[in-house]
Amino acid sequence: MDCSASQCATFIESVFNHAERNGDHIAVVFQPHGDSEAQMLSYRELKDRVTSQAEVLRSRGLPGKPVALLYPTSIDFVVGFLACLCAGAIAVPLNLSRNAKQFERLVDVLSDSQASSVMTTESTRQSMWHFFAEAGRDFSLLDWIDESAPRPDGSHYWDLPDAKDLAFIQYTSGSTSQPKGVMVSHANIVANQEAIRTACNHSERLVAGGWLPQFHDMGLIGHMMQPLYLGGTYVFMPPMTFMQRPRRWLELISRYRIHSSAAPDFGYQHCVNAISDREDLSTLDLSCWKVALNGSEPVDAKTMRRFAERFSEYKFDSNAFFPCYGMAETTLFVSGGPPGQGVKTASLPVISGGSSSSNSSASEVVSCGKVSDQFDCRIVDPETRTVCAAGTVGEIWLRGSSVTQGYWQSTDQTREAFSVPLADSDHQQGFLRTGDLGFLQGNELYVTGRRKEVIILRGRNLYPYDIERTCNEQPAASGHGAVAVAFEKNDEPTLGVVVEVKKSVLASADMDTLRQDFIEAITSEHGIIVGDLLLVKPGTIPRTTSGKFRRLECRTLFQSTPIAET
Repeated sequence: MDCSASQCATFIESVFNHAERNGDHIAVVFQPHGDSEAQMLSYRELKDRVTSQAEVLRSRGLPGKPVALLYPTSIDFVVGFLACLCAGAIAVPLNLSRNAKQFERLVDVLSDSQASSVMTTESTRQSMWHFFAEAGRDFSLLDWIDESAPRPDGSHYWDLPDAKDLAFIQYTSGSTSQPKGVMVSHANIVANQEAIRTACNHSERLVAGGWLPQFHDMGLIGHMMQPLYLGGTYVFMPPMTFMQRPRRWLELISRYRIHSSAAPDFGYQHCVNAISDREDLSTLDLSCWKVALNGSEPVDAKTMRRFAERFSEYKFDSNAFFPCYGMAETTLFVSGGPPGQGVKTASLPVISGGSSSSNSSASEVVSCGKVSDQFDCRIVDPETRTVCAAGTVGEIWLRGSSVTQGYWQSTDQTREAFSVPLADSDHQQGFLRTGDLGFLQGNELYVTGRRKEVIILRGRNLYPYDIERTCNEQPAASGHGAVAVAFEKNDEPTLGVVVEVKKSVLASADMDTLRQDFIEAITSEHGIIVGDLLLVKPGTIPRTTSGKFRRLECRTLFQSTPIAET
């Protein structure tokens, strides 16, 4: 086996090729606790562990069958995931969480995936048994596979999976609906790795990584797989380490000279809000950070400007910002770049059908970059299924080699979202309906929001993100905890807003006056009436495993018993 990454038929073939050509090169670096001793694996060591674990999976008859991955953030996850790809098993990455809501989701996803085997560590298995028992769930029939599982006497040689085979099932975050299992083939992985490499202008020996969860598509496909695809180094830390002390992300980048690192918008906000001016950052050097990807949630130009201003003295270049767009249904990446462009904005045009935007003065929308050449992208009127006039906001429709195989065990949902034909086309190959709204300007894509999240009040289309940004900019707000939704009140659509407020403010402020301040800010900037506004403690608003707000839950809470106010 001797091929460049782009010539290999599967991702695992690329990794093994790097192990044969550059076995001593460091493939993985895990820094679990700040400046503590890092854990590392070379490509040769990684291949040995992967093939050994893959033998166990093959000996248990698991090729072609779903296998759940239940790991804490670790090198064990990397090995387990690659072992599934090597053995031809279908990996199902899961979120390991002791949070009651997240654990309930884990159990539901595990059941939906129909995985009868779970790869994990011995300590995780023991703790999960305890949680399953407390939840009244009987998973005694599951086949739990950990590092202590006996290895069969094998030759370490077998045929690797075909490109058309299913590689893994990526469950969506479920911000606007119940999580769905997206079926990703080996061919989809390679196609999307090429799309990322080309868009970011990545070269061999890429150093990439950060704090994103490994079970989430952005952390898995972008952080973990891209450097391994190119024979580089994947450097990572636990998400909670970042949340507790965000400077550790920047220190990780500086210490290991990371070229590419990504985060949702709130990650950059967290650095600005939580890294004190009093902290000693004198050793920080961010000049190596050439691609600072920002995606997974609405991208805010103000956030990136503030981050650049705050960390420019540590050699962060604002042109490194790389706003991007993608989703699990396209494996991950759709658009972004080119590198070095930085933040580019445009005014929000009219929505398909002629409806007005959120406020009288058009909103600022960030470019999510050039659509990858792998995709045929159309902006479509979601009602008529016809292509919108140039410069009009419509639903983003896509087709291409990165578009995945549909939803696991859900023929109806697959039919509704995948391979949907345009009304005025007889082309046999249909499009993926993303459910996202946006517009094209030149060859760049501007994403304005989720179609399901647009709030329609008295004939006006309101983007919740505009209202939420207004709230987050108020001095009393926590900074990244506001949700705007529409709900029924007296049989009329009404605007409801939930705002997480700083603990220090909650302890001393007059709540009625504070609530009125938020309402006046929204009304003044957007010219709309607020039906109900709740002020809550930080961390109260329901979120998905990837940090997105569960808007459906927020709407339901407004309609029934509201989130408890402080």
